[in-house]
Amino acid sequence: MDPKAHDYAPNAPPVHFHSDQDVEITNDKASVADTDTTATGSSDEFDWDEDDEKRNVTAVKARRMRLVYVAFMKLARPIRTLLVALIGGGIFITPLLVGYFQFKDSSARMQVYMWSLWLTITWAAACVTYLVVDLLPRVIISLVMMFNGKVERLKIQVELSVAVSGWLKLVLDISWGWIALGVIRHIYDPPQPYWTDINRVMQAFFGASIILLVEKLGLHLIAIKFHQKALADRIADNQIALRALDRLSNAHPKRHTKSMASVDLTQVQASPKPNFRKERRHKRKAMTSVILDQVRQVALKDSELNKARDLGGLHNARRLARKLFGALNGVYPPRAHILVEDFYPYFRSATEAQDAFAVFDKDGNGDLTKKEMREAVQNIYRERKALVSSLKDASSAVRKLDAVMLGVAFLAILFVFLLIFNRANTVASLVPLGTIILGFSFIFGNAASTLFESLIFIFSTHVFDVGDLILIDDQPLFVREFGLFATTFRRVDGQEIVAPNALLASAKTVHNLRRSNSMWETTTLVVSYNTPLEDIEVLKGRIKAYVAENSRDWSGYDLNIDKMEYQNAIHIIVAMEHRKNWQDWGGRWARRTAFMKKLKAILEDLDVRYYLPVQPMLLQSRGPMPSPRMQPPPLGLRAR
Repeated sequence: MDPKAHDYAPNAPPVHFHSDQDVEITNDKASVADTDTTATGSSDEFDWDEDDEKRNVTAVKARRMRLVYVAFMKLARPIRTLLVALIGGGIFITPLLVGYFQFKDSSARMQVYMWSLWLTITWAAACVTYLVVDLLPRVIISLVMMFNGKVERLKIQVELSVAVSGWLKLVLDISWGWIALGVIRHIYDPPQPYWTDINRVMQAFFGASIILLVEKLGLHLIAIKFHQKALADRIADNQIALRALDRLSNAHPKRHTKSMASVDLTQVQASPKPNFRKERRHKRKAMTSVILDQVRQVALKDSELNKARDLGGLHNARRLARKLFGALNGVYPPRAHILVEDFYPYFRSATEAQDAFAVFDKDGNGDLTKKEMREAVQNIYRERKALVSSLKDASSAVRKLDAVMLGVAFLAILFVFLLIFNRANTVASLVPLGTIILGFSFIFGNAASTLFESLIFIFSTHVFDVGDLILIDDQPLFVREFGLFATTFRRVDGQEIVAPNALLASAKTVHNLRRSNSMWETTTLVVSYNTPLEDIEVLKGRIKAYVAENSRDWSGYDLNIDKMEYQNAIHIIVAMEHRKNWQDWGGRWARRTAFMKKLKAILEDLDVRYYLPVQPMLLQSRGPMPSPRMQPPPLGLRAR
């Protein structure tokens, strides 16, 4: 089923009257392949399939066997799988055929027959499983499309689920092998006892594959939840864009065609007498060309048909952009652009339509050209693909958690193997293992407890991600790397700090600046008590004008009188709201420095100052002090 084929504008009608001189009759396929002149009525041609990011790739000459490998990889995935199935099935079925026709009286004939049949059935079932599991996402998308579901947003969940499809294929392949072995044993009932051991091996492999699938599925869900906080803003923006695409997918064009009466049929020239031999030769060539083209479309990986199978590929994005432009431009005479009014019929309110239009109108000029529509839809698809890759990405913390979970999974697999191969004495076999585990618990008990607390802190509490700027004890730190027991930070001056996760979880308050919204910061001014209140109001107005001029950096301001101190000084708090948070630490200081320069210029212009208070000084007046060299007069000469 062609994705989104029923959601968008239907193809142009098969009959087009391009002029008064000739009548052109085209089929459906041709109307899709030509330019959008029929949809928009414009004569300019626009290549919707042009990729602006194509890079010149220098062809490298393949050598020997690599040439075969390169040619094999150019084939579509179903064709490659079919070839592998045929080659592998032929190899596995050969012993059965040789034994059946050449060695009918051999004693080993039955054993060769059973082995060959079992491996052939298992190989063929594995190849079919590979194709079915890969086809399952498209089946889900097609079923949702039949009921007019929201396909664009569903594609994210489908693409995320594909991440564990390899482990699902492993479980199904082992299941088919186990089932085929049981059926063959039941039919032929071989007397050899080793078939029982092979059956137990398949049981053990099946249990191990189930455990590994559960482990990978749990790890995948944890990784998605872990990365969702770090990518919350990008996910929200992309969801808005995908919601707009889902709304617009129900758009249908209004066709404005000329009536038959306006066509002067007398101008149509009569066709010459047909040449049946040439026509038959032309039909044979055309049929051969069509068959070869269809084979190429099915077999080659880069064909238009196989490109369309990529749910999030740019080929589908360009095709969707073309259909949307033709559907939304439903006015007569047609325009070369789309206006916001064309979005109104597909949204509940004008505000929603304007928000959706802003997603596509990146330059903000109020109209959408064909190139803008194509680039906008391609960017939405690229962003979705990048988000899916980021959500599936196994970061350092996720890889370390995977190692821990694999250790637990291997212990569970060991227990399953003991249950299968030693059913009578399983408990007896587990007693020594329990003793070893008990001994290790005394040695590594504290480390295991710390590890568990660290995992809870990293994956459940999840206060920061790699690359976040945080504040711990008012010190700015960039998160550099997660660890199972400690986290590595880098200070703004380049020094690296390693902090235990247990300490961060229990004794420290972490301020995450990247997850914060627009942030405020304050500056305290101390001015003289004699400063007129009118100057303070003028200062507030000047700051307001500065914020309006630099609205890309600042989104708010405030100025308040905090206190008056001893009728000598007035403390004024100037609060400025950064439009962005402080994740860009250098950008924050650049904005603050520019504002401080402006504030200094305003204060100097208004002559707003602060003077130290006048301190009174009391000086006590005394007579002249006697010189230490002067001796007092004799007692007899003193005045009476």
